[in-house]
Amino acid sequence: MRTSLLAASALVGVALLANTGANAKGATYVPIALPNGAVSLAPFGINDDNIVAGSYTDSAGVQHGFYGPPDGSNYKTFDLKGVTGTQPRGIRNDLSITGLALASGFTFGEEFYRSPGGKITILKNPDKAIQDGVAQGGNDAGVYVGDYLDTDGSTRIGFEGKAGKFLSQVTLPKVKGVTSTNPRQINNNNVIAGGYIDSSGVQHGFVLDGKKLTSFDHPKAVGVTVAEGINDAEQIVGLYQDTSGNRHGFLLDFSTGKYTAIDPGDGSTAQEAWGINNKGLVVGDTNAGSYFIYCPLKKSKCPKGGAAASVHPEQARPLSRLANKL
Repeated sequence: MRTSLLAASALVGVALLANTGANAKGATYVPIALPNGAVSLAPFGINDDNIVAGSYTDSAGVQHGFYGPPDGSNYKTFDLKGVTGTQPRGIRNDLSITGLALASGFTFGEEFYRSPGGKITILKNPDKAIQDGVAQGGNDAGVYVGDYLDTDGSTRIGFEGKAGKFLSQVTLPKVKGVTSTNPRQINNNNVIAGGYIDSSGVQHGFVLDGKKLTSFDHPKAVGVTVAEGINDAEQIVGLYQDTSGNRHGFLLDFSTGKYTAIDPGDGSTAQEAWGINNKGLVVGDTNAGSYFIYCPLKKSKCPKGGAAASVHPEQARPLSRLANKL
């Protein structure tokens, strides 16, 4: 289970990054605008047109799905019926969206696929049971990946799907004792990145290229490393947990093994990095109430972000309203 990103103080306001972006280590951190009525948001996905998708929490504590350009100029919102929270996790170039929603009786969430036209399909496994887990990133062929709880409720199984239909399970070759297989994105070369939990309860990141599996752990990780996204250049984005239980985002160049920290320098003690697109842009958030796009391009090539905003730290818990899982 995730460790909630709690505010460091309940008394001091936190300013989001300026619209021009803050330059750190050669990258620009572009703030993502809050949707109307939002007190916090959780950005999870970004496509090649720099359209972001995620969820936002309103003043009543209800979480809604949203997507659109990061300056907030054309956000569209949606909710699944009969649930207390809607959480888009992946958005593709055709604007199809996959994610999960809080619903009674679900451990993780009721998984869904939203078509480019807005039709929502609840995902089901081969046994015709509604999938309880996480549906996340996909590719231009419309294939997406995720995981779901098996019938005994103790093991999470990886899967591929398309257009609301189950395609196949995702299994990790030559790895024994896995209790949870959690694919998080598949790129246009059909390479999958995600995480898995071994028999001792340690969570590792993985890259699966056909039958070739590569497992990895961030050098500073204590018990948790997970890949949340992968692009066609095999740049991997994810997060790891430190000795204090705080999460930190990273960008990994799979070809060189080089890690880059995703940290906007806002004074936060925890950061999370989620989706990545083929331009290398990454969406993330921090426990200081920053919601951002990490842009490694020239500043003039980065997308326009939202205006600076003030977020009270008691509200700056972008993921704590919904029981989010890695």
